[in-house]
Amino acid sequence: MLNALGHWATNAGYGSAVLDLSGLHLAPFDYVMPDRAIDDRHAAWYSDTHTSKGARLDEAVAIIGWRDGCWFAHIHAYWQENGDAHLAHLLPETLLLAQDAQVSGHGITGARFEAALDPETEFTLFRVKSGPEEIDGKACNALITTLAPFTDLHSSIEELGAALPGSAYSVHGLGSLAGAAFTDGPPMTGLISEILLQNGAGLNADGHLHLPLRTIDLNKDQFEGNAQPGGCPTLVTNELLLVAKDR
Repeated sequence: MLNALGHWATNAGYGSAVLDLSGLHLAPFDYVMPDRAIDDRHAAWYSDTHTSKGARLDEAVAIIGWRDGCWFAHIHAYWQENGDAHLAHLLPETLLLAQDAQVSGHGITGARFEAALDPETEFTLFRVKSGPEEIDGKACNALITTLAPFTDLHSSIEELGAALPGSAYSVHGLGSLAGAAFTDGPPMTGLISEILLQNGAGLNADGHLHLPLRTIDLNKDQFEGNAQPGGCPTLVTNELLLVAKDR
């Protein structure tokens, strides 16, 4: 699937893309979940690799970018399997479609996500780079960004969104939080987690920024709710796309 997505992006002239993979039926695939660090240099790590027998993704976000000169994808997904709910980081090289599917999302020109070693976290993470695509004369209607550790998710998006044209925008992305407070549900007190933003995230016509998200902590406890301002600090990174609705 990774090769197919990269081929599509190349042919379309996109430097990166942020895609909604909800509804995809996957053949058996591998995934990992958040876990404690295995050394004193990292704030967190990944679990051992788990294998799904194949599943329909109820919710999934994919950040399509570059790593070592090749297309790469960072994917977080939520699905049901054998009566259990799963939320995890999918290993992109293991993904194969079990059924033909249509995917929605946003192609990006003028900038792209490119993996590089981050000296602060000592993880190889997507970073925003200038794209080679020609955008002269085109109006900017979106931005991509990554958040640094301890940066609040809600406050950062609110500040960044002010730079977009129009009065409303959608938000798409994934990442990790060091705990989370919600306006409509119990908090996640665990400090190691992974998240995905759900459909409907963004600044709406009512002037309020809504950030519905799912998250899983290192104890495999899952939480869902609308991010509370000042209550969702970034753990390692959050990779985001903001798209103006009025353009």
